[in-house]
Amino acid sequence: MKLVLILPLLRGVRGVFLCCSILLLFAKTNAQDIHLTQFYTNQQNLNPGMVGMYDGAYRITGNYRHQWPEINKPITTGMLAFDKRFFFFKDEIDAGIFIANDNYAPFALNTFKIYLTAAYEKIIKGHEVRAGFQVGAVVRSTDLSSQTFPQQWVYQDGQFDPNVYNGEDNIKASQAYFDMNLGFAWSHQFKKFKPTVGFSIFHITRPKDTYFTAQAERLRSRQSVHVMVDVPINKTFSAEPQFLYMWTTKVSDMVLGGNVKYHFQKSMVKHIYLGVLYRGGFGRNSDAVAPVIGTHIKNFDVGLSYDLNVSKLSAQSSQKTTFELSIVYTAPLFTPKTMAIPCDRY
Repeated sequence: MKLVLILPLLRGVRGVFLCCSILLLFAKTNAQDIHLTQFYTNQQNLNPGMVGMYDGAYRITGNYRHQWPEINKPITTGMLAFDKRFFFFKDEIDAGIFIANDNYAPFALNTFKIYLTAAYEKIIKGHEVRAGFQVGAVVRSTDLSSQTFPQQWVYQDGQFDPNVYNGEDNIKASQAYFDMNLGFAWSHQFKKFKPTVGFSIFHITRPKDTYFTAQAERLRSRQSVHVMVDVPINKTFSAEPQFLYMWTTKVSDMVLGGNVKYHFQKSMVKHIYLGVLYRGGFGRNSDAVAPVIGTHIKNFDVGLSYDLNVSKLSAQSSQKTTFELSIVYTAPLFTPKTMAIPCDRY
């Protein structure tokens, strides 16, 4: 890009170093997609083919992520999803809606997404095969009045003057584009474990993603592979290993770990779980380690994670970075308490 937006300088050498480090980090992941530490909780965000992949009548999922309070204003992400299963003979046609808002306050950037999701499920000899797609709109906006530009640097004062004309007439404060994603998933119950494997490709239409009026930068496609396994250990314990790998051009991200569940018998609390997740990648520095705790009470799954920064940036941050909350409500299927067999009268 020929233009660099420059934020007002932070106070102190430590703050400047932290800001520069984050600028370099996000320069490498330009226009990155919204991501979660507990990626497995919001399946519409993870894989369009997994919409409706649950046991119940319908599902409501909410996620909230609060990241990097060290840089004066945190990065916050909110997600809300609804999906429902529709039985079609022996198969399923499932549908859902997914809404996300990502507020990158330090750079005055905001991203709003809304998608409609649909998937088809087919059972073939006990193998659950699913394919789905998402279509929706993405709106990105920025507050140009809160940003400073190179032309506004006053050398004599050693600071930026926002009242000076910035000389940039080819920038717009918002943009919108149509987007489409695809996803596939497979699952099968073996004797002692049940794996779920999925593959997704996002931004298959390569939409234009730029704040410039004279340029037409296109968003790169992103691919992801994820594996989740349900492993019963005994009547009391079970394990859930998790793996996610995403990549686009030369940038990649990996999350690896899992949870261990303790199951209760005849209680409104069905289980509690503890786990740990690691974020890093191949050929890149380690990012974070995230302890996870959660419970299933009645029809609610609640999870809380806290990212502990283990990258080189952690030496400059006084607080340890990010917490994330997930809440999933799954409505039970209606089952009659009694059954009656109709009989004709003679």
